[in-house]
Amino acid sequence: MSIQRAAGSTRHDAGQTVRALRNANFRLFLSGQSVSQTGMWMQQTAELWMILQLTGRGSALALHSVLRFGPVLLFGAYGGLFSDRIDRRRLLIATQSVLALSAATVAITSWLATPNLMLIYGVVMVQGLVNAVDNPLRRGFVRDLLPDDDLTNGVSLNSSAMTLSRTVGPALGGVVIATLGVVPCFAINALSYAAVLVSLFRLDRSALRPSAPVGRAAGQLREGFRYAWRRRDIRSALVMVTVAGAFVWNWATILPVYADTALAGGASLYGMLLSVLSVGAFAGALATTRLVRVGRRHLLAASGIMAGALVTAALARPLPVAVIALILLGAASTVFAIGCQVRIQLATDNAISGRVLALYSVGFVGSKPLGGIIAG
Repeated sequence: MSIQRAAGSTRHDAGQTVRALRNANFRLFLSGQSVSQTGMWMQQTAELWMILQLTGRGSALALHSVLRFGPVLLFGAYGGLFSDRIDRRRLLIATQSVLALSAATVAITSWLATPNLMLIYGVVMVQGLVNAVDNPLRRGFVRDLLPDDDLTNGVSLNSSAMTLSRTVGPALGGVVIATLGVVPCFAINALSYAAVLVSLFRLDRSALRPSAPVGRAAGQLREGFRYAWRRRDIRSALVMVTVAGAFVWNWATILPVYADTALAGGASLYGMLLSVLSVGAFAGALATTRLVRVGRRHLLAASGIMAGALVTAALARPLPVAVIALILLGAASTVFAIGCQVRIQLATDNAISGRVLALYSVGFVGSKPLGGIIAG
């Protein structure tokens, strides 16, 4: 379905808001990712809280952001090239297995000895390197599961599930940290990867629509950059998401200090604030399931709401005002991110989609080290 046709009709009937779930492969993949992402957010909550308790410095949280997201900035484009060259399902099995082993490593070593800051940083760096491949890979794999007519709905539902995981994960992480400590969060995350691996093995491969793997040739990475730059719709979406990634979506660094100092809370409040952001993000993702295309006016409105919510949160001291601002920030951010991603997906040829979506991941995730350094 072309973008031009999509622009002529922006809303589904109410009964069509979950139509991508009729696809059995998409249901399997979404369920496995939901469990795994919940565990991942539990681990990230534990990582950040452990670093803050060991160092007491915002700059140490900024280093966490650099190690986690920096590899996507440096190597994300190469990760997209891998996903164009290699069967995406098999590559996903490999990346998810490595992430499971890294979580198990920190769980076991932290259980046997005193939690070590260098160990946490080392595991975060490994995860960052794997995510340089895994992040664009997971985005592109949704396109292998669904036809173009269901792509916007599938991306929105996938984002809804991921933001729900981002709601449940930090909340569970805060409870586990407060009652059992940080180590169980790592163990739970390691076990959660079993769900996504089982779902990948159970997919009906005959129903997938992967593009033929691209053979090795000189200049393929430059080809991806040129393709994205020549297309105005892709170029503008990439610029917008990069700016937002650097200056708006850096709350992983801000929130622990915000909860601990500005609002005088502890681990439970930190987890609650992350969950509040995710509640707003979930609401924004659900809203986009009703849309065939997120148009320019939606992106402009989302940008304005993000700016207003950030200013309100910065000035807020009563907790209810901060909660409202974070809900609005989460909702607007999700509409903005989904809109940019769908515009890129629908405008990109499948044979080069891995490289172009990798540029989206570089803008969306790879810009976070810069934002983390500024915020820290």
